[in-house]
Amino acid sequence: MDFFKEQGLKPFINAHDTYTIYGGSRMAENTLEAMREVSRHFVDMEQLQRSLGCSLAQMTGNEGAYISNGAAGALLLAACVCMAEGSMYRYTRLPESKGMKNEIIVMRSQRNAYDAAIWASGAVKVEIGDADETLAYELEGSINEKTAAVFYFLSSLYERGSMELSQTIEIAHRYHIPVVVDAAAQLPPVENLWKLTKEGADLVIFSGGKTLCGPADSGLIVGKKELIEDCVRFGAPNHGICRFCKSSRESMAGLYVAVKNYIEADHERNQSDFVKRNEVVASYVADAGLVVHTETVDRGPVGQTYPRLFLYLGPQANGERIVKEMYERGIYIGFDKGKHALYISPLNLTEKEADIVGKSLKEVLEHGD
Repeated sequence: MDFFKEQGLKPFINAHDTYTIYGGSRMAENTLEAMREVSRHFVDMEQLQRSLGCSLAQMTGNEGAYISNGAAGALLLAACVCMAEGSMYRYTRLPESKGMKNEIIVMRSQRNAYDAAIWASGAVKVEIGDADETLAYELEGSINEKTAAVFYFLSSLYERGSMELSQTIEIAHRYHIPVVVDAAAQLPPVENLWKLTKEGADLVIFSGGKTLCGPADSGLIVGKKELIEDCVRFGAPNHGICRFCKSSRESMAGLYVAVKNYIEADHERNQSDFVKRNEVVASYVADAGLVVHTETVDRGPVGQTYPRLFLYLGPQANGERIVKEMYERGIYIGFDKGKHALYISPLNLTEKEADIVGKSLKEVLEHGD
């Protein structure tokens, strides 16, 4: 069966990044096999969650771990856990949160398209700071008897206006308030799987479908044992607001194998392979008339540690047009308007695909405007 042909779909090469709108990333064969195997049998879902959570906690050096339906589902569940404080009665009332600890503190500089998942819980939003800075007294002064948690979005995009995570944790813990860190795209480095909790974060959230190369609808929560236990107690398939955050047994098995693969991977070799993919593309376009110069930047779009290739364009070049023409050829690439530069991420490229991207990009660039 040719699925793409049957559905009239075009398969794409992803030289942009691990974005959900493209399907995330590629899964390894042993990940797919684990999903196929578990799909052939029925299982006690709580037992599966607890077993995989225990293995993932040991693997990542954390007290506990939980498999969610993506990072957004994890944000909602984490908010519910912090507000319910272990009470099934309080949890099953959500999103009606009146009369319980229902205030969640976020920094204005970190507001983003994904925090809607937090407010879906019924939490009351408390914003502190501004686009330029967030000061200690603002966090400390916002904490009161209704404060349920502080949520922190870890990204280089928000660094300018954010208080340091370490200071955020110190202040929040002084008042016994949990800190939940959204680190959805913060891999690599692999150390983030345990480093952030070692620094004191109570729960840390990762996307399963990005660099972990698990199912796109999976997510990983690691952190304090008692909070992870509440994730199990309150999360799907149990009744309540998080019932619609259901993870399939296939997704759970797939993420477990994907995390195992990622931890056991040769990350130095991966980085070397990424550099080679970029070099292949650069070798095709270095002499193209529209490219002023090329540069490798050792950071992903939100601060991850992997190399991206930037192709700086001359003033006459139309970056949007180039991206559109590459799309029409079945290839996703990035364009940074501020730098007036195209960029290539090697995360999802094979050696063969890097060659195709380089050749296609050369043809498009030589075509001109």
